[in-house]
Amino acid sequence: MSKQRSIGTRFETACVGYLRRTLMDDRIERRALHGNKDMGDIFGLSVHGNKGIVECKSVKRIGRSLLDEFREQTVNERDNADSDFALLVIHKAGVGDKRFGENDCQMQIRDLEKIAGGSFTCLAGDSARDMWVSMTLGDACRIMTDDFGDDGDDDGD
Repeated sequence: MSKQRSIGTRFETACVGYLRRTLMDDRIERRALHGNKDMGDIFGLSVHGNKGIVECKSVKRIGRSLLDEFREQTVNERDNADSDFALLVIHKAGVGDKRFGENDCQMQIRDLEKIAGGSFTCLAGDSARDMWVSMTLGDACRIMTDDFGDDGDDDGD
């Protein structure tokens, strides 16, 4: 196995562990390669009745063209897997297992609508649903589990 493939495998495995623990779902698994019809690195996510996949990337540097390539690949793999949503998780330099939730998580707005389970709807129309948003993986998991936390005041803000 090449060094880069080994790094990718370790990152995917860590991502599965984080998602299983955080979403409390042991059905989340790494997927074997499917050739030119790849269907994501991780499958088995089930959120608000929607099924999803995760594409994982661990690279030293990421420029605009590489990010665009990763995003296109994520959309294609979501379609190949016939999934309702797809997450693109990108390793953030210096973030290890203890802070795994700080890794970057990107998705299209249409995917954010799915993981939010009706608590978020884009009113701007279909073309806006193709736009990408970025947050930490931990924040994405909080959205998936409706765990928005308490800000500490009693004034409803």
